Amino acid sequence: MDADQAVPANQSNINSFEFSGKTREYFSIWIVNICLTILTLGIYSAWAKVRTNQYFYGNTRLDDVSFRYLASPINILKGRLIAFGAFVIYYLATMLSPVAAGIIMLVLMLLVPALLVLSMSFRLRNSAYRNVKFDFDKNFKQAYKVFALPVLIIGAYVFMINMFMPEPSTDPGAQPEFPVLIAIFPLLIMLLFPWWEFMITQFRVLHAKFGEVGMQFNACTSDYYKMYLFAFFVFMLAGILFAVVMGSMGAFFSDSLKQDEAAGMIAQTMTMIMVLMFIPLYLWFFAYIQTRRTNLLYNNIDIENHQLQSDLKTVYMMYLYFTNTLAMVLSLGLLTPWAKIRTARYRASRTSLMVKGDLNEFTAAQQHKQSALGEEMGDMFDLDLGF
Repeated sequence: MDADQAVPANQSNINSFEFSGKTREYFSIWIVNICLTILTLGIYSAWAKVRTNQYFYGNTRLDDVSFRYLASPINILKGRLIAFGAFVIYYLATMLSPVAAGIIMLVLMLLVPALLVLSMSFRLRNSAYRNVKFDFDKNFKQAYKVFALPVLIIGAYVFMINMFMPEPSTDPGAQPEFPVLIAIFPLLIMLLFPWWEFMITQFRVLHAKFGEVGMQFNACTSDYYKMYLFAFFVFMLAGILFAVVMGSMGAFFSDSLKQDEAAGMIAQTMTMIMVLMFIPLYLWFFAYIQTRRTNLLYNNIDIENHQLQSDLKTVYMMYLYFTNTLAMVLSLGLLTPWAKIRTARYRASRTSLMVKGDLNEFTAAQQHKQSALGEEMGDMFDLDLGF
């Protein structure tokens, strides 16, 4: 931008994201990744992830400048080998000793917050825009505060199931008796889940940086409860409507046909209607949660007064999910690249950055600060564990 066209410091302008990826280009990357991953028994998957991310990052632009993905496949492979090794150890322990398996599971659960921090740090430190790398403060203490309660609840639930679940009865007519606490735990997890999701999202945003600039997160816990409560009530209303329709149809067929003929026809009709009603309801629920969650995240991120914006639409996301799934099923998976490209293009088209002042000046300042500080040795300890 020329000096005489510079944006005043107090003026805001909106820069939209753009995605320029093409199905034909990505298909060639995708099919090679699959073939080499199979031939190498999964080892090439680390290189496949780097190639895929480099393509999607490189074709995502903001203000005509693309993002960059800088990760090394070797570091990704190390993280996956560690995760695979932990799984193998736990699996062997389950065959040798339930006590040993429980101890290993407890250790792994205690390590989850630290592993998540390392994984988030890896992802951000290997992402860059205009030669400015994103960053993540590895605040392990705060991470354990955020994850402590959910991990304890889930751990206690698994422990109680293993310790207090009744043995299978040889009497076919006997009804299993479940301890009251085991029945309460799933409800408690459901009630705490929106709060937990908010806490995790807030932790991830507040410890993320662009260069040396931190991010702010302006959402609150009630936003997440509203999201899930609305989805829950829609499901409840749909369930009531479904019950009314099924009851009405059952009464109609029972009055119109003989009892033995009505039973088979009612069962077939109810099954068909159940499937037809469940598919759009499931698509709506999935699309609504994904859309609302993304909009909540981006619309509440502030980067030194530069505001991200997201305006995804639930109905269009339903259409994308349905057509993408149908295309992939009918093509036996060969249209997966097409589905990913069109989804990425739509997401980018509905995302923008409201810039206060001049984006060029902002990124240039971050380049200067980051170059002055240099790279941290901590990069070598970051791992990609698939979180």
